[in-house]
Amino acid sequence: MNIIIIYNNNMQEDISTIIRKRRRDCGISLADLARRVGTSPATLSRYERGWRRFELYTLEKIATALGCRVKVNFEPLRYTRGPKNISSAVAQLNRLFWDQKLKKRDFTQHPVWVVERVLEYGSLQDVHTLISFMGKKRFYKYVSQCRFSSRKTTDFWKQILSQENVSCMKRSYPRKRWLS
Repeated sequence: MNIIIIYNNNMQEDISTIIRKRRRDCGISLADLARRVGTSPATLSRYERGWRRFELYTLEKIATALGCRVKVNFEPLRYTRGPKNISSAVAQLNRLFWDQKLKKRDFTQHPVWVVERVLEYGSLQDVHTLISFMGKKRFYKYVSQCRFSSRKTTDFWKQILSQENVSCMKRSYPRKRWLS
């Protein structure tokens, strides 16, 4: 039996649900699948709970371990209007806050943290959600205060901000030095 996993934001079943369902249908425990894939059960658990930032290599290993193959499909995005209220924004973005639950008050008390998380781990639709909800001016203000762990992300947003005439952001976190 050959099952094709197609990742699409508009799907009724997202890829995490498909992985969990297929694993259960095969009668494979999370620990056994992790061993087959070469990762930890905690990582696979995160993948099964709504994680949307899969590396293709990892996704192929998971699919192979489940007797499947991966098929990638690009489709044009259709943007909907932004969230009508803060509850809608929280519901849409909550999956990006796996370590601490996103709350309504975080948008006012910790907006830079929210923006950082969405820009580091979210999709383009998530960024559009923030811009729609916060407004472009406020969004760029918070981006200018972000500290990104990735130099590429920092450079990307510096260019965007300079095109929007917003003053420069803080420096990224220092890179870790690896000892050989």
